[in-house]
Amino acid sequence: MRLSWKRAWIVARREYLATVKRKGFVLTLVAMPRDFGGIKVSATRSADSSRVETLRSFTRLAVVDSSGLLADAPRVITTKVAVDPTGDPGREETFRTEVEFLPDQASLEAALREGRARRGVVVPADYLASGRLRRYSRAQNLLTSGGGTRAVERWLAQGLLAGRMDSLRAERVSQPSVQLDDYALDRDGSFALRDERREAVEFMVPFLFSVLLGTCIITGGQYLLQGLSEEKESRILESLLCTLSADDLLAGKLLGLGAAGLTLVAVWLGAGLALGGPMLALANVQLPPLLLAVALAYFLLGYLFYGSLMTAIGAVTNNMREAQQFAMMFTFANFLPFIVMTSILGNPNGPTAVGLSLLPPTAATAMMLRLALPAAEVPAWQLAASLGLLALTCWLVLRGAARVFRIGLLMTGKTPSLPEIMRWARPGR
Repeated sequence: MRLSWKRAWIVARREYLATVKRKGFVLTLVAMPRDFGGIKVSATRSADSSRVETLRSFTRLAVVDSSGLLADAPRVITTKVAVDPTGDPGREETFRTEVEFLPDQASLEAALREGRARRGVVVPADYLASGRLRRYSRAQNLLTSGGGTRAVERWLAQGLLAGRMDSLRAERVSQPSVQLDDYALDRDGSFALRDERREAVEFMVPFLFSVLLGTCIITGGQYLLQGLSEEKESRILESLLCTLSADDLLAGKLLGLGAAGLTLVAVWLGAGLALGGPMLALANVQLPPLLLAVALAYFLLGYLFYGSLMTAIGAVTNNMREAQQFAMMFTFANFLPFIVMTSILGNPNGPTAVGLSLLPPTAATAMMLRLALPAAEVPAWQLAASLGLLALTCWLVLRGAARVFRIGLLMTGKTPSLPEIMRWARPGR
């Protein structure tokens, strides 16, 4: 029985409607962007709140100066922090920290135990030569232990220069680039003033695209794997194959569940543009049509690649538990670029970034991460080679998966070994 696109379309429509009506799909569609956005906003606010609270509680610094270098140091540390997440300089809060000099370390430790000081610094006699300091705190907290470090370092710089130059010059030495206009070479060859907020938004948009692509590719593949395993366990496939060929079933499932994945992308993207559109307009960020086209191409090819693998896995395994165990290794490969994201973002044209963006299992997410960098320039040949290799691999994997699908669909009992599966995937089998 040859492939019939009419029958495949019937299967695709059935798979799409059955998938989008699932409670799990609706929950993923609505809850994931809401939860992701809520977690990000909460994490940002929590970090800002933690920093502010740390400085607010840092009201007194105990100092033991055995070097005598800080005799003329200021007795008050003044720290200004922007409390508005948008970075509005008008939304600043000023924190004052009293500096108390103590005769010895025992007095400093007593002041900390009694709560008269939150932190303490011991300056050894050889500090000028060695640069070594000892810092003491009342509490151990990994997240806020360095909250007042910059304020103390600025105070030390001012203290070392006190009496040797005027206070304004000492302030500039301690903070030489507090108002820095940073110019960088733009993609059009001219030097432009950098806007960190705009660059952050420009990075986050393609970065979220890569997360979105990876999530939707795996989600579609998992729906495909789950549906196939359930039908195989319940023997529904035996009835379906009386009127459909294996190729009809494979094509229909790939089309239907691929459309379900595109629905996720479209809804999430539409919601993101609706909610983030004013911020993008304020930051003067434009989404190039080429970026959207590239993202769509990577989604389609990535879904075909992983979807073909999932159908082959679902055909040769006997239950959902076995299928998920086999699928785990491929799912991990799709998110591998996020594990080495620091290396990719630090050197977007390095061997790791280029290699992962050319390797078909990781091409979609790795290339989108590279495109996320505003200053990164991905050569056209690398983008073309990445898409070309992924398309070629998709074709080969799809053909091999179709052969495995036809042979393993009605098999039950012992799961075939990897050499057996590879023999089934060869042409002519």
